[in-house]
Amino acid sequence: MHINTYCRICHSQNLTKVLDLGSQPLANAFLRFNDLGASEPTYPLEMYVCVDCYLAQLIHVVDKEVLFTDYIYFSSSMPKLSDHFKKYAEDIIARFLEPNDLVVELGSNDGILLHLFKDHAFRILGVDPAKNISTFANACGIPTIADFFNESLAGYINKIAGQAKAIIGNNVVAHINDYQDLGRSIKTLLHSEGVFVFEAPYLIDMFENLTFDTIYHEHLSFLAVYPLTRLFKQFDLEIFEVQIVSAQGQSLRVFVGHTGAHPIDASVAACVDREISFGLHKLETYQNWAKKIVESKKRVVQLLRNLKAQGKRLAAYGAPAKGNTLLNYYDIGPNLLDFVLDELPSKQGLYTPGQHLLVVDHQTADKRAPDFYLLLAWNYLKVILKKEDPFVARGGAFILPTTGKIIKTP
Repeated sequence: MHINTYCRICHSQNLTKVLDLGSQPLANAFLRFNDLGASEPTYPLEMYVCVDCYLAQLIHVVDKEVLFTDYIYFSSSMPKLSDHFKKYAEDIIARFLEPNDLVVELGSNDGILLHLFKDHAFRILGVDPAKNISTFANACGIPTIADFFNESLAGYINKIAGQAKAIIGNNVVAHINDYQDLGRSIKTLLHSEGVFVFEAPYLIDMFENLTFDTIYHEHLSFLAVYPLTRLFKQFDLEIFEVQIVSAQGQSLRVFVGHTGAHPIDASVAACVDREISFGLHKLETYQNWAKKIVESKKRVVQLLRNLKAQGKRLAAYGAPAKGNTLLNYYDIGPNLLDFVLDELPSKQGLYTPGQHLLVVDHQTADKRAPDFYLLLAWNYLKVILKKEDPFVARGGAFILPTTGKIIKTP
């Protein structure tokens, strides 16, 4: 781990700490039973804000090889992502691509999105540092380079395949520490008329819905449009459109091109105006938000304790990375929750980092029949409520983890 002393966008040293979630293990570092007796490495989980460009960011940076070389998240197993990516690909194809154009995806995972472009006969290439996932993607017919995207790799791809008409990055830009290298890399690989389009959680969502659990060591930056405009301007690139999408909560979909290559949509200024009206350029906004998080912890933990004292059986639903941030900050473990239900086979049979809750499959969870589920996978609330209608029908309920709201009906 190393500690940044300056902002990764504007290089200012005017960084102010606004939230401290304690020292935590890596959110995706699930444990096997035989590992439970060993000590777990932990790292400070603290949000800072640059008072010059107002990028919200972590300054404690865990080595990327530790975080991403062997990864547990497979995109294809996530609910509703297939529908989301289908519409996503159709939009890019209709607006920006011609036959035989090259599409490159950063953090391509198992190739769920690139497969859609392959079906339309575009040339495709994935870049993903997780060797286990890259091996799987290649075996499924999605050509994938098992490496981190950087300026050198961008030059290599340009040499062997030409410039990309579309570069895509979903939930990956927030993971990158060296934004200067990212800017140079995109400029090198992007076709003169091409588009770099990426999705990332929108910082505003943290304030509107108190989604502080999306803070974990993989997420180095918490993105808004204003600081991003400053980033891309340094490389003769510009944001020409922004969409707000509901995937993974409230996310940004940002469209970037070479300066002057695309008309600037009114959505860019609208987002910046919204961020200013929200107060994202004021430290006081972040400080007040941090106080709400402290109150949320007190409220939710007390609710769980009260239910436990009444003899209710409690468990968690979903084992996403963000759920582990919340469990560790709230200090919720086997003292309150019996287990975690998750549909991802690669997590089942493992234990959550820090709190050591066993992750089980649906059949096991049904046998143990909890009365309440703490809904850690809150971003799939509608899908889960529909799927778990029998659980609700027999009197079960879900608890939203950042508010303590109890949901008993679909």
